[in-house]
Amino acid sequence: MPARTISSTVPAHIVRSQLGSILKKAESHKARFVITRSGKPTAVLLGIRDFDDMLEELDPEFQKSLKVAAKEYRGGKAISLREYLKERSVRRRAG
Repeated sequence: MPARTISSTVPAHIVRSQLGSILKKAESHKARFVITRSGKPTAVLLGIRDFDDMLEELDPEFQKSLKVAAKEYRGGKAISLREYLKERSVRRRAG
């Protein structure tokens, strides 16, 4: 199960004084911070893994591979991870 994402709104002056703590929360707790200036949202701070995940989800090739996989699954061409590992183990022993 993925870690729970925490979102917080934080004024810029707090971010300046507590950047280390905020960065730690973004990295280890998957927290995301909306940074405000004069009460208006101006930026978002999130961990690099969250950022990489977002970029991956936007990638057209990744989206294409998901559609192909979904079509294969609906067509009955998919197997469970347990089945795959069992088949792989048998092939290794035979080969």
